[in-house]
Amino acid sequence: MIGLFILVALVIYVWLARFVAKRIKNRIAKYAVIAIFILIPTWDIIPGKLYFKYVCEKEGGMKFYKTVELPAEYWDEQGKPKFLNKQGYPDLKLMKEKLYEPAGRIEQYSTVLEIDKVTSLVKERASQDVLAEVTTFHLWGGWVSRNFSPHNTAISCEFIQDYDFSRNFYGGLFKAATSTR
Repeated sequence: MIGLFILVALVIYVWLARFVAKRIKNRIAKYAVIAIFILIPTWDIIPGKLYFKYVCEKEGGMKFYKTVELPAEYWDEQGKPKFLNKQGYPDLKLMKEKLYEPAGRIEQYSTVLEIDKVTSLVKERASQDVLAEVTTFHLWGGWVSRNFSPHNTAISCEFIQDYDFSRNFYGGLFKAATSTR
């Protein structure tokens, strides 16, 4: 039923655009009217992506508040972490012993441009102190894709998709313990 409504609305919209454009004699004005009719349902795509990129650069990223010391058995001879797997995530034993990651907080950042802010914390398990946080944003696309795409998905800030993101993030949470005598 919704598909039929969309089809009828689209036919009426195209008919209206052609009807208006045919009545305009000036060629430049006619193209301007056609461009306006095309931009009406898609106006929010370009400003949405520009604003999304801006907030990712200004407010998105990793923040470290505190590091956890790990003994020498967690580091190799060059001082590189042995506790991170190939993807850069800590092994499960270390995660269970040292870290706690509660569910992230999602809040609507821009209602007009459909941007969500996602904040995820990492806490030290024993003390519940916040060690770090990651802030990213999700852009849900323009008006057309949000309302008419059956599988609309959001895009996230570029830094979160970086191959070394996890390695840099979890590697920044820990430091080698200094020996005490």
